[in-house]
This record gives sequence, structure tokens and C-alpha cells, in this order.
Amino acid sequence: MRLAPIFLIYCLCIGGVSAQVQKPLTINELIGIALESSPQVLAARDQSKAIKGQLSSARAIPNPDFEVNTGQQRSASGPLTTGNVSSWSVTQPLDMPYTRYPRVNAAEANVRAAEATRIAFEIEMISRVQQRFYELMRRDAELKAAEEDLSLTKQIRDRMQIRYDVGDTARFELIRAQTEFLNAQINAESSKLRVEQAKGQLRQVVGHSLPPDYEVVSQTLKMEPLPALPILLSELHAQSPELQKAKADVEATESKLSFEQNSRLPRLSIKAQQYNDPNFTDRLYGLVVSIPIWDFKGGQIAEAEANASRAKNQLNAQSQSLEQQLETAYKLYQMTSYQVKILDQEVVQLASSARRIAEVSYRYGERGMLEYLDAQRTFRVARNDLIKARFDLASVLTEIERLRASPEWIAKIESGK
Repeated sequence: MRLAPIFLIYCLCIGGVSAQVQKPLTINELIGIALESSPQVLAARDQSKAIKGQLSSARAIPNPDFEVNTGQQRSASGPLTTGNVSSWSVTQPLDMPYTRYPRVNAAEANVRAAEATRIAFEIEMISRVQQRFYELMRRDAELKAAEEDLSLTKQIRDRMQIRYDVGDTARFELIRAQTEFLNAQINAESSKLRVEQAKGQLRQVVGHSLPPDYEVVSQTLKMEPLPALPILLSELHAQSPELQKAKADVEATESKLSFEQNSRLPRLSIKAQQYNDPNFTDRLYGLVVSIPIWDFKGGQIAEAEANASRAKNQLNAQSQSLEQQLETAYKLYQMTSYQVKILDQEVVQLASSARRIAEVSYRYGERGMLEYLDAQRTFRVARNDLIKARFDLASVLTEIERLRASPEWIAKIESGK
């Protein structure tokens, strides 16, 4: 009895943890888990921090060089004063503007490229989670439809069995109804398996920190009309992180080329030194000039020119590839939108009406079981086509949002939401 309160508290705690694990997750929660556990996203964030450290190093002023010497002066011959001698010198390299500005500009461009890479990885992760999530929604819808078909075919099979038992129908129609019931049963079991596969694929994308027995909150994609293709292309060039990274790489390589070319100019340093011996003290101030006599930076300049040319070509190729992908996705969006509209407003409704008419006619004996089953099968095919078309539309919309780098996505990424 004394342990009863403790046991009760323990059970409540375990129940609270279980309830927390079993809580259905929204798509935004799944995206948050994926962004915090994805190795690629975490590596891109670390790379961005490392590049920011390189920018700090590029902005740093060169350190001075200090030199201190000490010793003794002895007379080898002649009347010379003996004693301790010492010297010191300070050399401060000058960070010349013609090398400092290109170096800093290249580091800043690398930072922008790293940030664009990070955003691109996060947008890619959001797109993958959404794709798998809406695929799970599709499989759930197919499972519900399959269970409805199973229930309806079971009722038909049971009704046909009763009619056969009393002698009102032939055995052929009973066999046909039994076959339809078995097919519906197989389809329902297959739909359950596809749901489990979709959940496993979603968990694989989100991360194994997601429990195997997780549940999700059903959510449909907002089917808002997209802007015209020229507007989408302009948004692509202005917002796409992949293009932003390619542009930053071009700026970085051009700044690196400028740095290598300007490195051929003389480098200057200010030097001050003092020499002390028992007889006198010397103080000297001067300017150290590093003149490129033997090395004219030919190899470094040629490499920088090739890298700059390669970055420009990669930018053009990336721009053309993304434009082609967006145009293809937009055409697919127009086609799937039309399919969803026709299937939803015409085909499914007509098939549903035909099924109801066939059912009523069968009950009054005006039509046979075969006509009713054919009408049921036609409705089932139209409904499944609508489910698939809706998922295809959600998939292509997600792909377009990824390509155009939706400002809503970027705002949520930058705000940590």
C-alpha cells in the first residue's frame, strides 16, 4: 500500500511519454525533425560556419615580425672595448589595397556560396519530406477507398449468396460476386502494405529519430493557382539558391584571379631596428620591398583564369538546366491540373451516377449483376485515377516550389520555423 502512490506516479509518467510518442505529427513538425537530423543539412551548416571563419581570416591585418638578438663583443686584436651587445628589429608588412580587397571579396563570395548551399540543402530536404508525406496521404486515400470497396463487395457477395440459396439467381453470378469480393480483399491488403511502405519511406527521409509507430495528421496540399511561366522564370533567376551559389562562385573566382594578378606588384613592409654595443647605438628605419623577379605568378594566374571560366560555364549550364526543369514541371502542372478538374467535376460524378442507376436497376430486376459490377468497377477506376492525379499535382507543385525557392520556405528557414 505504501508503494501504491509511487507505482501510480510511474504509470502516469509512462503513459504521458507514450501519449507524447503517439501524438500525430504535422507536416511542419516532420520537416523540423528532418532539418535537425539530416547529416547533409548539418554538414552544410558546419561548412557555412567554417567559411565565415575564413572570411575573418581574410579580413585580418598581417602580424608584425619581432626579432631580438644578444651576445658578447670580445677583442681579437687591438684595444677594443669588450662587453655585451644586443639588437632588435620590428617588421610590419603592409596589407596593400590591391591585394586586400580581392582577397576579402573572394572570402565574402565564398560565404554567400556556402549560405546558398545550406539553403539549397534545406529546401531539398523540405521538398523530399513533402513528396513522401503526400505519397503517404495518397496511400491512405487508396486504403480507405479499398476498404469501402471491400465492404460493398462483401454486401453484394452476401446478398448473392442468399439469392442463390433460395434459387433466385444462377451460380455463375454468385461466382462472379465471390471473385469481385476476393479481388477487393486482395486490393485492400495490398493497400495496407503500400501504406506501411510509404510510412517507412517517410521515416527514412525524416530520420530514424522518428519512432517506427508514428502517426501523421492528414493534410492536403493547397491547390493555389501558380503565376505565369515568365514570372516563375524570373523568380527562379532571382531566388534560386543553386543559381545564387553559382553566381557567388563566379564572383569568388574572379576575385581570386584579381588577387593573383595583383600579387605580381611589389609588397611593402615597414622595418625599424636598433643595434647596441659597448661603444655606440645604431637606430635604423626603412622600407622593405618584395620585388617579383623570378616568380611572376604565371601558374597561379593561369589556374585562376581557368577556374573563373569554369565557374561561368557552370553558371550558364545550371541556369539552362533549371529553366528546362521548371518549364517541364510547369507543363506537367497544367496537364495534371486539367486531369484533376475533369476527373473531379465530370468523370467521377458520371461514374458515381452510373453506379447508382445500375444499383437501383439491379434491385428492381431491370439489370443483371454483371452490369452492376461493371458500373462499380468503372467508378472504382475513375476514383483511383482521381486520387493518383491529385498526388501527381501535389508532387509537381512541390517540385515547382523547390525550383523557384518559394519565399515562404526561405522565410521559415531563416527564422528557424
